[in-house]
Amino acid sequence: MRKIIIIFSVIITLTFIIYKANANNLIDYMSIGDSFDLGINSYGNNTYSYRDYLKNYLNNNNLLHNTSFYYSKTNYKIEELLNDIKINKEIIYNDKTYNIKKELREADLITIAIGLDELISIIETDNITSDIYIKVDKFIKNMEELVNNIQKISSSNIILIGYYNPYLNRNKDLGRLFAYINDKYRKIAKTYKITYVDIYNTITSDYLPNSKDYHLNSKGYLKIASKIIEELKL
Repeated sequence: MRKIIIIFSVIITLTFIIYKANANNLIDYMSIGDSFDLGINSYGNNTYSYRDYLKNYLNNNNLLHNTSFYYSKTNYKIEELLNDIKINKEIIYNDKTYNIKKELREADLITIAIGLDELISIIETDNITSDIYIKVDKFIKNMEELVNNIQKISSSNIILIGYYNPYLNRNKDLGRLFAYINDKYRKIAKTYKITYVDIYNTITSDYLPNSKDYHLNSKGYLKIASKIIEELKL
C-alpha cells in the first residue's frame, strides 16, 4: 500500500512538473484598452476584436496558455488606466479577484490599444486649431508614462497599436493630426524598445461602413490582428 501511495505521489509530481514546463513554453496574453480593444463595431455592437482573432490564432497554433481581458472598457482614458496601475486596481470577475499589476507581471504578451475614444471626444468638442495640439501633447505624454510604468512591471513582449483615421479624406487637418500622434507613438515605442503596430494606412473606407461612427467592422479588426501576427513572426 505504501509503495502504491509513493508511486501515485511521484506520478502527480511529474504530471505537475510536465504541465508547468509545457505552460512555460506557451503564451499568457493580456490585452488592455478602450472600445477599440473590446471590438465595438460601427453600429455599437460587440463583434470580434483584433484580440479575439489573435487569441484564436495563438490557440489554433498551440501557442496559448491563458488570456487576461479584464482591463478593457469603453471610454477608458489613458490617464485612468495609468492611475489604475499605480493603485494596483483589483476587479472581481466570476467570483475571482484580479489585480492589474499581477496580470501585467504574469503576461508574456501585452497589447495596448487605448486612447481612440478619448481622442475622438477631443476632436468632436474642439475646433482643429493649435489649441487641440496642446491637449493632444498631454495625451501623448500620458501614453509615454503608461508605457514606462507597464515596462517597469512587465518584462513581456509589449505591443502598442497606433490609430487609424476614421475621418479619412473628409478633413486634411485631421489626417495630419492622426499622423502626428502616430509619429509620436512610434518614437515612444523606439525609446522603450517595444513593438509599434502602425495601422494608419491599413484601415480604408472598406472597414468603416458607418460614416457616422468611428468604429471598425469585423474585417477591420481581422486586418489589425493580421498586422500584429506579422510583427510577432509566430
